[in-house]
Amino acid sequence: MKFSVKRSELASKLNIVNRAISGKVIIPILTGIKISVFENQLTLIGSNSEISIKTILTADKTKNLVVEEAGEIVANANFFSNIIKRLSSDQVEISTEGSQIKIVGGKSDFTVSGQSADNYPQLPRLDDANTIAISAVQLTDIINETIRAVSIQDSRPLLTGIHFIISDNRIKAVSTDSHRLSQRITKTEIANPADVVVPSKALIELRGLLENVTNLNLQFDRSQLLVDLGQTTFYSRLLEGQYPETDRLIPVDSTTHFTIDASQLSQSLDRASLVAHQSGNIVAEFSITGSKLVLGTAQSEVGKVLEELTISDFTGEDLKISFNPDFVRDAISSINEGKLDFSFTTSLRPFVIKPNGSTDNSKVQLITPVRTF
Repeated sequence: MKFSVKRSELASKLNIVNRAISGKVIIPILTGIKISVFENQLTLIGSNSEISIKTILTADKTKNLVVEEAGEIVANANFFSNIIKRLSSDQVEISTEGSQIKIVGGKSDFTVSGQSADNYPQLPRLDDANTIAISAVQLTDIINETIRAVSIQDSRPLLTGIHFIISDNRIKAVSTDSHRLSQRITKTEIANPADVVVPSKALIELRGLLENVTNLNLQFDRSQLLVDLGQTTFYSRLLEGQYPETDRLIPVDSTTHFTIDASQLSQSLDRASLVAHQSGNIVAEFSITGSKLVLGTAQSEVGKVLEELTISDFTGEDLKISFNPDFVRDAISSINEGKLDFSFTTSLRPFVIKPNGSTDNSKVQLITPVRTF
């Protein structure tokens, strides 16, 4: 194998595949990047068994890539990437002799050990894949609005992912950690029905690849997700099992309702959260009396805080309800709207947060209250 490449373009491609590299892998060779060159194309692959990323650099008129001899090898991801980043020249020459990789850039000449590409696992193959066209903006919104509610506990693996239900020309994405729930529904083109759970860690890495992408295709089969981003292809293992039924958890009616400015509430929650965390009891309370809302924390050794907030469109009964202020802050950030509608049933039942004026469940945040004694 022998080729020369623009250092900046190679470094950019290495940043992409390094998203799939993990220091904790069962198969040692997965700490490396598979480098393949054939004709006028350089292919890089990174994987950690859970997700895999393949990206391609194609030669163009600027001679960004010149292939002299085809071949492939696996290089240590961290070591190889750091060498490329630190080279002072714009052009890099890379060649192999046996399992040795020679990297020449400017006055620097590195020789590092590699591994045979024959031992690198093959990329997943999708059987009978279902393809859905979606814009990068739509997918980014879906991830942003649901990612905070996923569970971080491995005791219930399915809850560490986001549930995608594709039917009736729409994508419904749901996440829950059993204390809160996020739901986002968006329209899509005609697609075959699908019901899959995608690991949240995979979606976080995928989100980082969407910045300069306009449209993309999602492909699902029974065990894998494939995302075609043009020169880059993203693969993720799907989580197995039946995701809990969540539609029944969202209340249809409410006994107390108000509208509030999101920025005002977020700032107040920041202050309440500060006191709650300092006390070690991460609980805040809404006290709604005669269309007046007070946000506060309980008295503790470090003190307490009370703030009266301006609300509008109040209807219903007076109510006191305790909750985790961090969950509500996350919900506000996820919805990302100027005004929000809050709906309650009782002090012990989950309450709903939606964009002001929303008449459906296309954007929903559900928070379970905290029982206090």
